[in-house]
Amino acid sequence: MAIRLKMGGYARVDNDPLGRSFVGYFPRMTEAEAWEVGRGMWRMNAGKARRQRFAIIVGEGLVRAVAEISAVTVHGDRAALEGAVLAEGHSVRDVLIGQPDPVVNRSQNPVGYRELLVEKQFVYRLCACGCGGRTDRDFLAGHDVRAIQARVREHFGGSQLRFVRWVDRQLATD
Repeated sequence: MAIRLKMGGYARVDNDPLGRSFVGYFPRMTEAEAWEVGRGMWRMNAGKARRQRFAIIVGEGLVRAVAEISAVTVHGDRAALEGAVLAEGHSVRDVLIGQPDPVVNRSQNPVGYRELLVEKQFVYRLCACGCGGRTDRDFLAGHDVRAIQARVREHFGGSQLRFVRWVDRQLATD
């Protein structure tokens, strides 16, 4: 699923947590400008946003930028996306850029979600535990524990206590 963020009109802002001097759409803005302006600050479920791979920035009813999400930052009751604009030639970007808003619904909410056929090939990836399974998250259900247990066995002689103490030491040095 992708997250769609629909920009309003251009407006100057002060004290923006992202350091922006303006928000909103203006004619002739570049894809990079649309991403920078459109990626935050939104009232959104940060957990749900973190599960998305792509962000679609819409201005005046058309897709102005498409980016791959790398993180979500929370600023009080609002959130912003981190990531990079997809380059020309990327299949998701090329299908969406300049097209009408793909999240057509009756909601006035500028934040929307939609499964897009073009993104399917990118959404599912190998499970991070190394089992070879494919998932739309980092791990298949329960495989995060499997991966941690394998590392405890391999590096800590199977002792969860040694692992916990090691983690505590690492965090104390940061």
